[in-house]
Amino acid sequence: MNLRCSRCARSWPLDPARWCCDCGGVLEIAGAPSFDPARVSETDYTLWRYQAALLLPDGVAPVTLGEGWTPLVAAEWDDQPVYLKAEYLNPTGSFKDRGAAVLVTALKAAGVEEVVEDSSGNAGAALAAYAGRAGLHATIYVPAHASPVKQAQIVAYGAEVVPVPGLRSEAACAVRRAAGEGAVYASHVYSPIVQQGMKTIAFELWEQLGGRAPESIVAPLGHGTLLLGLYRGFGELLAAGLIKRLPRLFGVQAQPCAPLARAWERGAADVGPVEERETVAEGVRIAAPPWGRAVLAAVRASDGVVLALRDEETLAAQRKLAQRGFYVEPTSALAVAALDHLRDRLGGVPVVVLTGSGFKSPPLMADWQRRVAAFARRHNLLHDPATHALDLVSEIGEVAKEVLLATDYGQRALQFRLQLAG
Repeated sequence: MNLRCSRCARSWPLDPARWCCDCGGVLEIAGAPSFDPARVSETDYTLWRYQAALLLPDGVAPVTLGEGWTPLVAAEWDDQPVYLKAEYLNPTGSFKDRGAAVLVTALKAAGVEEVVEDSSGNAGAALAAYAGRAGLHATIYVPAHASPVKQAQIVAYGAEVVPVPGLRSEAACAVRRAAGEGAVYASHVYSPIVQQGMKTIAFELWEQLGGRAPESIVAPLGHGTLLLGLYRGFGELLAAGLIKRLPRLFGVQAQPCAPLARAWERGAADVGPVEERETVAEGVRIAAPPWGRAVLAAVRASDGVVLALRDEETLAAQRKLAQRGFYVEPTSALAVAALDHLRDRLGGVPVVVLTGSGFKSPPLMADWQRRVAAFARRHNLLHDPATHALDLVSEIGEVAKEVLLATDYGQRALQFRLQLAG
């Protein structure tokens, strides 16, 4: 297998450390890997049951935390049956674990010792966790406005966090400069190996649905690596004669920053420039997705649609999901909210991918945080001597502080931290 530039068509060896062509174009895998159901592990219920279908050296030891094989839950949304693929139950709380696990495995096998990445949160946490598991040093460049909960998670895994002021794109520029100083850019966006991890969702759905593909899949759409992974995975199943047709792919963006939805509405083959504006679905706040042309082509090939929703719809769906037991971040809820717009287009029982956990989500927790603070005031917790230890745990964010204040366990933990500090 080789890599081929989507811009200039130049070929490159399959090297996990190469993330783009010298011309700046994204690199695609030349030639489709084959999927052989006979080589699926009968004992491993993680994504590594499909290791034979991944582009990795023979016999390589996986870097794993048990990612993959997430539940496919039958549910209803406004009386419409739906399957929810609970990717937020992966080890670090998002679907990004799949790509990180496969990429870090490939990098470690190639002898890489230091990696850098740019991320608004989930991808950075995933890379930090798997780099830690593999014994690699990781530095994550994050937008300064990124969720403090997600930044704290990255730090907890042992990675270095570098906040970058300005737009999300500024972090991407900063990490490229760092990659030129010796570290490998382990990009969750550009690396085609990441999509190898994402395609395992397609394989799992095929197995979980009894050897068939769903009629349609709805997923949040930012850079597009999830959707492309699904497209490639089901493409391999189709080529192997294991399914009769591709599922229809529906990509959902947030209206404040929706370059792919705008391109779709125009009937364009590629994305045009848009302003990078704030949205509660920070995971899809991508103004210039480098895989835009490939994403639009994949959606068209599957007879799908790209659409954009208002933040108000996303937050309403997020609250509704939480009340039904699915505690997810706004980016996940964005895809579920789209069901209200797609009811007549889906056919059969659709699958919606829930990409990230609500525990990383300040917007969802704002009302809850106010209630916790009120509880603390009612019980005089704010006057407890233990609260003076808050400066010791400031790095875990305001939400976590409120949790500590509102629980007996938290009070004991703060007292213990005081004793250690004293």
